[in-house]
Parts: sequence; structure tokens; C-alpha cells
Amino acid sequence: MDGGILIGTGQSWRFRRARWFGMLVLAWCGAMLAGDPGLTANRWDGLATTVFRNYGRDEGLPHPVPTALAQDHAGFIWIGTQGGLARWDGYRFVAYKANPAVPGSLPDDFIQTLHVDPAGRLWIGTSAGGLARFDAARGRFVAVPIGPSTGRTHIGAIADDGHGGLWIGSDTGLHQLNPIDGTVRTLYLGLPGGRVQALLRDRAGALWIGTASGLVRRATGSQGFAAIPLATAGTGVSSLLEDRDGRIWIGTVRQGLFVIDRPNARPRRIGTGSHLPSASVSTICIAGPHEIWAGLRGDGIMAIDTVTGTVRPIRHDRMVPNSLAHNDVWALLRDNAGSVWVGGIGGLGYHPHDAGLIATVFGSQERSGGFSASDILSVMATRSGRIWVGYLDGGADVIDPLRGRVGALRPDPTHPAQALPPDAMFAMAEGRGRTIYLGTRRGLYVTDPDARAARLVALPGREPHLSVTALTFDAGLLWVGGEDDGLWGVVPGRGAGDPGRLVFGPAESAKLSDKGIDVILRGTGPDLWVGTRNGLSRIDLATRAIETIAADPSDHDALPGRFVVALLIDRKGRLWVGTFGGGLAVMTGRSADGRPRFHRIGLAQGLPHLNIDSLQMDGTGTIWAGTDNGLARIDPSTFAIRTLRRADGAPLIDYFAGAGATDTAGEALFGAKGGLTIVRPGRLPRWTFQPPIVATDARIGGAVLPVGPLNGASAVAPLTLTPATNSLAVEFAALDFSAPEQNRYAYRLDGFDRDWTQTTADRRLAVYTNLPPGAYSLRLRGTNRDGRWTGRDLSIPIRVLPAWYQRLWFRLMMAAAFVAAIIALVRWRTAWLRRRQAELERQVADRTTDLRAANEQLAQLAITDPLTGCANRRHFMERAQELTALARRHGTPLSMAILDLDDFKRVNDEHGHPGGDAALIRAGHIITAHLRSTDLVGRIGGEEFALLIPHTTAPNAGRLAERLRAEIADGVVEVDGARIGITASIGVTQLRPDEDFDNLYIRTDAVLYTAKQAGRNRVEMVPAAE
Repeated sequence: MDGGILIGTGQSWRFRRARWFGMLVLAWCGAMLAGDPGLTANRWDGLATTVFRNYGRDEGLPHPVPTALAQDHAGFIWIGTQGGLARWDGYRFVAYKANPAVPGSLPDDFIQTLHVDPAGRLWIGTSAGGLARFDAARGRFVAVPIGPSTGRTHIGAIADDGHGGLWIGSDTGLHQLNPIDGTVRTLYLGLPGGRVQALLRDRAGALWIGTASGLVRRATGSQGFAAIPLATAGTGVSSLLEDRDGRIWIGTVRQGLFVIDRPNARPRRIGTGSHLPSASVSTICIAGPHEIWAGLRGDGIMAIDTVTGTVRPIRHDRMVPNSLAHNDVWALLRDNAGSVWVGGIGGLGYHPHDAGLIATVFGSQERSGGFSASDILSVMATRSGRIWVGYLDGGADVIDPLRGRVGALRPDPTHPAQALPPDAMFAMAEGRGRTIYLGTRRGLYVTDPDARAARLVALPGREPHLSVTALTFDAGLLWVGGEDDGLWGVVPGRGAGDPGRLVFGPAESAKLSDKGIDVILRGTGPDLWVGTRNGLSRIDLATRAIETIAADPSDHDALPGRFVVALLIDRKGRLWVGTFGGGLAVMTGRSADGRPRFHRIGLAQGLPHLNIDSLQMDGTGTIWAGTDNGLARIDPSTFAIRTLRRADGAPLIDYFAGAGATDTAGEALFGAKGGLTIVRPGRLPRWTFQPPIVATDARIGGAVLPVGPLNGASAVAPLTLTPATNSLAVEFAALDFSAPEQNRYAYRLDGFDRDWTQTTADRRLAVYTNLPPGAYSLRLRGTNRDGRWTGRDLSIPIRVLPAWYQRLWFRLMMAAAFVAAIIALVRWRTAWLRRRQAELERQVADRTTDLRAANEQLAQLAITDPLTGCANRRHFMERAQELTALARRHGTPLSMAILDLDDFKRVNDEHGHPGGDAALIRAGHIITAHLRSTDLVGRIGGEEFALLIPHTTAPNAGRLAERLRAEIADGVVEVDGARIGITASIGVTQLRPDEDFDNLYIRTDAVLYTAKQAGRNRVEMVPAAE
């Protein structure tokens, strides 16, 4: 094979030099853009979706159309709807409904407006039920009459009057609430247009009134009104806002949005063309430092940049669940964390405040100029600044971040050689000149930068329809990774008929760690890194040497996972390796034996998942990793990790392997299931919001208490627990709505608990029962979504009253009674113990007697043959030794006889063991009946008995033996109706003077044998002299 892959030629060096120069330019541009986020602020704005978290009936909202929004001083979000009022704590909606049968309920379910005054009181303006105030101390609503009742009182707007009271706009005019006595007086019934729809008291104290027919202003100290002319006479004003710079924003009915830039200036219309001019603006709010949102009836939201004046639409997209819930917007609210709430048809929407570094472009065919499909499997940033995206279902789009889609290639299965196939596009690479390479599951294709057409490319020696999973172009060489056929290096041809020249093919691929190629990266110097399904390979392009680096999960310095899917070289020249199942590894050097050493980064270090799909470095040098569970930001200096989620502006979490790129603006791009995540270069600030800690539900003895008094700024009165209600349950929450499921909690009852009890978002409940009487303090604390504890705990004093049996007089009386009872008990116990002692002594004596008898019986059983009642062999032998020694000591005669039942085997064979046992029992009884108390008889074998007869000579013993033989022979034994006759042979001897028992036994046994030989049923005797 040609050795042309060496990079030392002049031509290849020019390509390498140009490549590195391009990288330096990219890094410089990224750094410049990172230093000024405003330079990239408008990129992707026309494509990116403003992400919302939407709530509706399924989450507990009492009605799907929120019409008014407010946040009270405790931090709760209040939602007025067409079907009641709701309070949101991040976890649960508490609903309030109108019910004439229940005192203190809402006067009307249709909420028109909500207002929180400087004292923290919540005011509710209804569509037909007039004005009400929420009494937080009692958890009920107090109706406030507005002039003479006409049966229907519509409240259109509420504003502070600057003196502790309120301005109230209704269908009949303008009213003012007196803060001292709470009465309302009607000031103006003849305003232009009659019905008041919007009120604003600006920072100078002037009052702006928007009516159904126009806008008027009453200056500070004046009693008259000056009309403010708008574009068309009779234009209804529906909303008013003063921004941070003192501009007055005016929302109208069907005439769009106006702004008064400075005092005494004329209103200026906002928007051109289809943006705002004829829209009905229902609500306006400050969305950011330089951004105003105007909610429109039927046309979504228009975001106005107050610096540039550009208008950006935010609309519902039915293909994107995280988009605005509906285009009919009724209410907007910016909360104390800077997040924006949207109410309208479709429910309640929440857009969390974020740093603005992350944008999301969802795949939706409803958006003109957007992505053609949703699942982005490959991403490529070109030198011209355009972005190519390839789809899981096939095809590709060419995207200009400022203009949207400028080109597209659609699959055409009928022309597989001249069009893309309807299958996955795994990889892309920008070649020399105007060449773009596309790797699909059905082969390699080439197209031009404008995506006008695509054709199938056949590489030398490679089947053209094989899958291509990785691509890179460097120094005039196209590197192609196959799904199953390894790595191919080709000098591309000059046209359709030129297949090019193969410089790296099957022979070299065989030396790689695996033939399944997932990622190719041109490293520093002559290195080409190749990630495979079974490890990592390094190719030295100068020497053609191939090094394989295997994974070893057990070695903490080795590659942690086999499946390598992502590679990156950081600014320090270090190689980052992303694996499936093993997390991240950063090559830190080599060991003494030359093996690569890695620093591992896994779940313990903060990664959201061990499957790393893509690695990118933004323009600031920060490393970003797309995983199977969200996006991770990694500091390349400290390896500190931050996981980004929806609250950070990153709602996509399922990223595709290899789907990533970094564009010329230094933005890191990640393809995911559902769309594309764009990470702009810049500092990502920590979420430092300190959420207030509030009680969301409180119960004593099971009875519900209003939580308002517990959450007030002033001192909280103690909660009192009586003996009948000695149980306490307090639910609490940290009002960080950005990601409430990530908040953590702790509680402690001072005076009872030794330590804090840590808990999670789904267990925000402190429960205590049967507390001892005394004074306690329940302390509640929580964190924001990043785990930062709030600086101030919520402390609730608790007082537990004693029961009658817990009071001092009762305890003293019980103590005296206890002492008396102890004395009586001791006396009774002493008497009982004495009686018990006597009884035990008697029982011990009885037990001792029984034990002695039992021991004697056991001793007898230990020396007796249980069948015949004679001594057993062991006892007979022990006693025989003693009797023999005694006879020799005193010189007295001692005779021994051994008796053996004849043909005993026949008896057992014919009559079984019962017959044999009966014969033995009869023989034992006959022997013991003829012996004296001084004689000894024992059963020494199966049918053999031995007798020791002290003070008896052999002749006398022989006569005794004859009597025994005769009586045994004369009798019979009956067993199961059978008569059994038995006989016995007996040998008799007398102890000699110098003889011991063992020798006596041997001689007697020999005499017995003589009796057996002589015909059985006889007695043989040997005198002592013989």
C-alpha cells in the first residue's frame, strides 16, 4: 500500500498549518465572544424556543384558564382563574372556591385581577363579585363593598395610592380605599370611556388610568385628568407598566403596544409588520434587565429588547411540550427570583430565570426556517459559520444561526445513488474546498455547502453501502470509520468517476482495538486517535505504528470503559475520552512502562450519567459533556462538575452519541432527542437565590390551621397543644420554583430533638406526637435547587400543655401513694418469700429423695442385663476380679460355672427373636432362683451365663450346676402358641491357689467346650486339684 499518509510532505504541511491557524482563529473569536456575551445574544434567537414548565388540571390547578397572577410577601404564587383562586408552593395547588353557603369564601370564582399591597395583603378583584381581601390570619376572604350595590361589581384594576390605601378601577369608575377605616369612596364616575381596565401609579406619584376608550393621567397634586392621545381615538387601554428606566408601557385593545420613553413624550408604537401593531395586549411585565414581555390575546407573547428595539415572538408550538401552553395570554408575572409566570388558556406556564448562556432549538415542522425533524444524530460546524444537522430518520439541514434553515437534503429511497437514504446520518465532515461528506447507515455521501444534491461515494476496496459511523478530514485525507469494517484513510478523488487513493485500509485496521469505529480525532503531532467499541487506538501517522489502549475498570489509572464514543483535546493538549458505561477519562501522562494514565470522572465526581455521548470545548476553554441524563459543565482546571437541567435553560436530557460540534462563535452544540442544545461561551453563575421557607400546611390534633400567621414577618404566637390534641404536623417548602424537586430540607424541634432531621422534597413534613409538656421551637430550613441552605430558618414556637395527670399536685400525690404501695408490697413480699422458702425446702427434700432413688435405679440399670435381670458382662467381670482376689487373700474356695444354652441358633431361626428372648429370660430366672445372695451371676454373651460361687468347692458347685441343667431341660417356653424346649451345657471349675480370674475363666470355658463336645445337655467338672 502507498505510504502517502505521512504528513511530512509540503502539501500536507500546508493543510496542517492552515488547520492550526483556523483553530487559533476560532479560539480567539470564542474568547472575544465570551468576553462580550452581547455579541452572540441574537444568534439563534429566531430559532430557539423559550422554554416553559406548564401546569394544568392534572397538577391540581382549579381551572385551566389563569387570568391574574401575584406573589405575596411570603413568596407564594397566587393564581386567579375563571374558576377560583389557587396558591402554589412549588409542589401543590391549594384551591379556594366561591361558595355562598360557607362564610369567608370567595365572592366570585372568576378572578379578574390580583394585587399585593406594601403591607403584604392580597387583594382580589373579581369579574362580578366585587373586591375581597384575603385574611391570612384566619384563612378566609373579607368582602369589601364598592359603592352602592347594583347586583354586579366588576373590578378591572387595582393599584397602590402611595398612602397605604388603594386605587380601584371598576365598570363604574375610579374608587379609593381608605387605609384607616377600610371604607371605599367613589371619586370619578365620568372618566373617559367609563370602564377602568388598567391602573398605574408611577414613581413620581402620577396616576395613569386606562379605560375602555383611552388613557388619562392625573399628575401629582392635581385633581384633573389629562388625556394621552394614542394612535387612534377611542383606543381601549388594557394594561400599564413602568419599567426600571421610568418608561411607561401601554397595552391596548387591538392596537398593539406603545411606550412613552420620557416624561411628556408622545406614545410610540412598538413593532412592525406582523409583530404587535394590531394585537390586543392583555398584560405587560419586566422579563429581564433589558427585556419587556407583552402578553397578547390569541398571539402569544412578544419579547421586546429595550436596547435594540427588536421584537421576538414567543408562541405555542403543538409539537413542543415545553413551549408556551397556548397563544391566548391573560396574565404575566415576574417573581422575586427573576422567573416569569404566564397565565392563559392552556394553564399556567413557568419560565425559570437563567443566565442566558443556553438556548434550545426544538425540532418542529411548524416553525418556518427551523429544523425539519426532531432527533438530531449528528452536528457539524463549518468554516463559514453554518451549522449542519443530520437526523435519526435521515436527511440533513443547513442552518444559519441568524437566518434559520438555508439548505436541506431530503431522503429519496428511489434514487439511492443520487440522494440520501431514509436512514440515520451518523457523521459529517467538511472537506477541501466546497465538499461536505455525510456518513449514513447506508454509505458515504458527498454534497456541496449549499446542500443542492448528494451522491453516493465508493471508496477503493470498500462496499459503498456499508454504514459510516465516524468521519474527519485532515491534511487532505478523509478518514472514514465503519460500523463493522474498521478505519479507512483516503485521498479523495477529484470527481464522481475518481474513487481516490486508499492509504489506510483493512490490513491496518486489523491492528486496531476493534473494527467498530465510533469517533476519530486528529490529535497533536502525528497522532490520530480512534475510539472503538473495544477501547482506544492511537495511530502514529509518521511511522504507521498503532497503539491499542484497553479498558480496565479495576485499574483506577486505566481507561474506565471499553465503548469509546467521544474524544477531545483541551487547551493543555490533554486527551479527554468519553465512554459508554465508564464515564469520562482525562489522559494525564504515561507510567514508567509507557502505559497511558488517566484521571477518571464518574458519578461520584458529579457526572449525571456514565454514558458520555459528546464532548465539546466552548470558546472559553470550558468542557461540556452531553450524556444520557443531561448536560454537564466541567472545569478543565479543577474537574469540578455542574449538571444543567430545565431550570438552567437545558430541557433536553437524552443526547446522541457523537452528535456535537463547536462553531466559529465558540458555541458548543449538542444534538439530542427532541432538538439541539446551544451553549454560548461565558461565565455560568451559580444559582444563589435564597428562597423563603414557609409553612404550607399545619395541623394540631388533625385540625387544619391557617398558615398565614406562621409565615408572617412579625413574631409568631406559639402553637398550643392540649392533652386532647397532642399531635403536630407541619408541611413546609422552600419557595424556589425553578426546580423544586431538587430542593432539600431539614427540621428540628429544639428542646426535643438532638440533631436536624434531613429530608427530601417529597417528604417535607415534620410530625410529632405525645410530646412531653413544655416549650419548644420547631425550626424549618431548606435549600435552593443547587443545595445552598437559606440564611434564615422558619421558627415556630410550640407550647404543650400538661394533662391533669401530668400536673405537680397529681405527681406529688402519686409519689406518696407509690411510697405507701412500695411499703405494703415489701411486707407482702417478705411474707410470701418466707412461705415460698418453706415450700421450696420441702420440695428440695422430696426432690432429693426422688433423685437418690433415680440414681440408684440408674446405677442398677448400668450393671444389669435388661433382658434377664442378671449382671451385664462389664459388671460381672469387675465383680469377678474382686471375688477372685478376696478368695485368694483368705484362702477360701471359689468355684465358677459357665452355662450355655444348646442349639440356641435353632431357636432363633425357628421362633425368631421373641422365642430366643423368652428362652433367655427363663434361663436367667432359673439361675437367679438357685443362687445365694453372695453368689454372682452374669450374662456374658448372647446365650451364655457365668456364675461365681464363693465358699464352694467344685463338687458342690457341680451338684448346683446339675440342678440348674435339669430344671432348664424339664421345662418349656410358650411363644405365640409354640412350645419351645431348651437344654444347657455347663462347665464347672474351682479356683487354684495361684490362679487369677482370667485364667479361671479360660479353664472354665474349656470345660464348657468339653461338655458341648460330649453331647450337650450335661455338666462337666474339673476339681481344683486337676
